[in-house]
Amino acid sequence: MRRTARTLRLGIWAIGLLLSFGCASATAAPGGAAPPGPESSPVPGGHYVDPFASGSWSVSRTDMGVDYMPNRREPVLAIGRALILGSSMKSGWPGGAFIWYRLLNGDHAGSIVYVAEHLMKLAPAGATVRAGAEIATALPGYPWTEWGWATAEGNPRAFPCYRDGMETNSGREMARFLEGLGAKPLSRLLPGPDWPSGKPC
Repeated sequence: MRRTARTLRLGIWAIGLLLSFGCASATAAPGGAAPPGPESSPVPGGHYVDPFASGSWSVSRTDMGVDYMPNRREPVLAIGRALILGSSMKSGWPGGAFIWYRLLNGDHAGSIVYVAEHLMKLAPAGATVRAGAEIATALPGYPWTEWGWATAEGNPRAFPCYRDGMETNSGREMARFLEGLGAKPLSRLLPGPDWPSGKPC
């Protein structure tokens, strides 16, 4: 009798588990959109896009991140499927704008990207976006835009040790990541990690 009751409980548990997996796989992406597939990205595996592949951009310098100049008004694209952790037009940065997001898939899942400075129309905090989705608009002219690795609180990784104009380890790591996606680097990069690791500066 005990063995029969135990077998029955295990059977009910297994059925519940199978049903929960079925429901999870049938759940639509936020906003009712289908999850991004390989067709949304030129990168093998379909996880990430080169945010500078279309439009007119020039690379400026590497500091806490990498500065890219839009030569006209350009969309700022999410590099991968991401959760917007925060966005502000009153950040204290030149130009005022700052947006940061966590990558949700791919080999850099969990890493946090920021884009700052000469932006408008920022996506709101809490939004989940697909790879290649427009999350802001970049404006031409100084102070351009800066792309780098951030903390969950929205601080550039290199901020605590950065001095104006300094090329940082965090900036080089972002430059390698962007180059791996197809973006034009400022100069030849030495081999090294393309994710936030090691010393910030």
